[in-house]
Parts: sequence; C-alpha cells; structure tokens
Amino acid sequence: MSRLLIPSVVATTMLGLLAAVLPGGGYTESTREFTVVNIETPQGVKIWEPPSLVVNKGDTVKVKLINKLDQEHGYRIADYKIEKVVPGGQAETVEFTADKAGIFPIDCQLHPPHVAGQLVVLP
Repeated sequence: MSRLLIPSVVATTMLGLLAAVLPGGGYTESTREFTVVNIETPQGVKIWEPPSLVVNKGDTVKVKLINKLDQEHGYRIADYKIEKVVPGGQAETVEFTADKAGIFPIDCQLHPPHVAGQLVVLP
C-alpha cells in the first residue's frame, strides 16, 4: 500500500509546483533577491558567482553585488540597461522589473574577456 501512496504524494507535489510557475497556474509576481559575489578562480579567472539568475516575467529583481577582489568590476545586463561598477572590496545593489521574457547576457562592461552569465526570464 505504501508503494501507491508515495508516487501519489510525489505526483501531487509536482503538480502543485507546476501550477505555481506555469502561466495561468496561480503564479503571482514577487520580489526575487540574489547575492552575487565577484571572485577569482584558482585558474585566475574572475567571475560573478552564481553566473546565472532565473526569474519570472513581472518579478522585481534585486541583486546584491559583492566584489571580493581588489580591483573594481562591472555588472551589466545590457538588455535591461543595468550597468553597475562595484569598487574592490565593496558591495552595490541593482534593482529592476523583469518585464520581458528571454535569455539575456550578463557580463563585466569593464573587462569583457571575463566569464559571463545570463539572466533567464521565464514567461
């Protein structure tokens, strides 16, 4: 009997999660907050970690940028007109509304060769 109960509970939970994020499924816009840290990898590559953010269209997005390095670094999401310079050893915050769905590049406008990420805005 427990074999039937567990798949049923899992299926109900999965359906509930899908209903929360699919269009028309009861999802309401919310504020999504992230902390992104600029670090240097053991290989000497400077990156923002995590490199990618996932939100829903309509969400208010707040990103706290912490630069752990000595040199200033940029954080740019060009399609959203976000361009922030974070001095070495300091933190800055950017905030915007994710008003268009898609995948948008994130990079450092000051040092283009640095590893970049992406903003994923789900419909």
